[in-house]
Amino acid sequence: MDYLRVSTEEQAKGYGIAYSGKRTGAYIGQKGWAHVGTFVDEGVSGALEVHERPALRRLMEDARKAPRPFDIVVVNEGRAIGRTGRAFWKGVWELQEIGVFVAVVKRDYDNSTPEGESKMRKDADYAEDERDIIRERTQGGIQEKAEAGGYVGGKVPYGYRVVDGRLVLDECPDSRDCGAKHEACALRRGRSLFVVLRDWGKAAVALNAAGSAKRDGRPWAGQSLRQQVLNPIVLEARQAFRGSSGVKRDHGGRPVNGDPVVIPLPPVFTPAEVAEVRAASRYPVRTPQKARVYSLTGRIVSPCGKRYIGGGTIGRVPAYRCQGRSEAYAGAPTCSCPYLAADPVEEQTWRQVRTFLSDADRLKAAAGDRTGIPGGQRYGLKERRTELDQQIRTQRRAVAIALGVAAKDVAARDLCLAESEKAVERAIAPLRAELDALLASRKMMTAQLAQAVTAQMRSAQLTELAAMARRTLHHLPLAERKKLLAGIEAKVTILEPPRRGRKGQPCALAAWFTERQLPVPLLTDEGWARIEPMITHKPRSVSPRLVMTGILYKARTGIPWSDLPALFGQPATLRTYSARWRQSGFWTNAIQALAAVESTALPALSELTMRIECTIEPQHLLNNRQSTSTGKATSSGDNTAKLFTLQVTLEC
Repeated sequence: MDYLRVSTEEQAKGYGIAYSGKRTGAYIGQKGWAHVGTFVDEGVSGALEVHERPALRRLMEDARKAPRPFDIVVVNEGRAIGRTGRAFWKGVWELQEIGVFVAVVKRDYDNSTPEGESKMRKDADYAEDERDIIRERTQGGIQEKAEAGGYVGGKVPYGYRVVDGRLVLDECPDSRDCGAKHEACALRRGRSLFVVLRDWGKAAVALNAAGSAKRDGRPWAGQSLRQQVLNPIVLEARQAFRGSSGVKRDHGGRPVNGDPVVIPLPPVFTPAEVAEVRAASRYPVRTPQKARVYSLTGRIVSPCGKRYIGGGTIGRVPAYRCQGRSEAYAGAPTCSCPYLAADPVEEQTWRQVRTFLSDADRLKAAAGDRTGIPGGQRYGLKERRTELDQQIRTQRRAVAIALGVAAKDVAARDLCLAESEKAVERAIAPLRAELDALLASRKMMTAQLAQAVTAQMRSAQLTELAAMARRTLHHLPLAERKKLLAGIEAKVTILEPPRRGRKGQPCALAAWFTERQLPVPLLTDEGWARIEPMITHKPRSVSPRLVMTGILYKARTGIPWSDLPALFGQPATLRTYSARWRQSGFWTNAIQALAAVESTALPALSELTMRIECTIEPQHLLNNRQSTSTGKATSSGDNTAKLFTLQVTLEC
């Protein structure tokens, strides 16, 4: 069995899969081995671990089959296994534990012997050193360019363009008025318009009328103009390199690849213009109004690609409306995405999330290989570390013996002190290098065991989360439910909009029951006797009881007025008296009087076809629920097993 891997960079240099395959095939034939198959990872980085490389993952799965289909894996170079020690040794050790060895063509060795294992350690160290050198050279060049004020890549800020490796203003070369065709000129015109009009929307309309457009060619909207004019890069005329929170940092908090650099840029505005637009953009602080909290606002992706936000209504029922229904700019097209009743979409989302959090098996499946390593593998790692400990003791003894022999030999040669020390160091250098390699292997294996323990703790944490969910989430109050949905950053994508059972305006009758969360009563003889004395506006051409029964039938079934059975009379009559009775107060009094009689729930709304994506931090959820129940904040401690995140997708 041979395994072939080349990265995208190696492909660009001409080191393709075909070349590696010829080398491994010839080697297998030379050794007289039977070639049973090939696994190929093309354009895959050597820094990825075993489970992150598709072909290598399948190879590891085949190696565990019984009977085992192969007993040695051939690679062209050691770096094909991995460019980092972590990626290299994890796969090699796992194969070795099940009796499969690795052979390397380039230096003609395999790890079935101590000598071959020693060569493999040196290959792994060389591959990682080579990767570090390449990375340092690349990052060092970018750092030097940033310190010299050059353009280091990434998105070019609006108002600028790249010339000779530097950011310069995108403006008219002769300082004449180009009608806001250049980006810097558009920013200046937009700023001036806003200062005069004090309205970003009106300023955008005026800028569009002048023939200006955004970088992608689309017209300006108020929000996009505000975002570009008030961009800190534009106002401060500088750009920070490696100054963001996402930069990779060491344990001391310093950026790994270089210190932050502030790159000065040519200013778009004068200091006075900056002060003027900042003063004009300061809006008075508005007193927040108490309103319904829409827990999914901005997180529901509509069929048109926009987002749903709270604040709409269906009748008097709170609903989400698509942002695409509003004009992005004057005269812009709008979508026709339907309004979504807030309670059903939030309830459906909550039901799916609650069910997932309550299922320990589904949580562990979502966590993948981070929730545990089989006990047999952990035991094998411990045995391997014990063997390494014995090899280290033997190697240390060999170094001590060699040191003594070398010292006697040097003493017999009557050399000076400096020459004697050098001679002794040369004599024991190979043995010390071997000892260092063994110590490095032991350190790495200890880290693997620690990872296994951490994974086991994560598995226990997910089990605890599921138990907590089953115990507390079923009866969680509405306010706490909305807070939890917001905490897991739920994102809902509408795959199929709800089917509407009726056309025209939403049913005010159904909205009346929904708003008050009341069931629909059945009108029995006892019930009619209670409400008949209260009735107002009695119909003349049809029985009042028949009208009341027909109205309740419509509420209970959800069918349109026009589809009501003929036995209830004319649909227009029922619809008229439904409105009159609600306006007169009779309807409210009658439903209250019928509260004790038998009733049925409102018809179930058609569920949406949706995909729910959320980010779950188990320890964060556990801490929040504990603090909610005890009223005290809890600390997550410093255990890394607690700090992990699941990216989950649920479809319903």
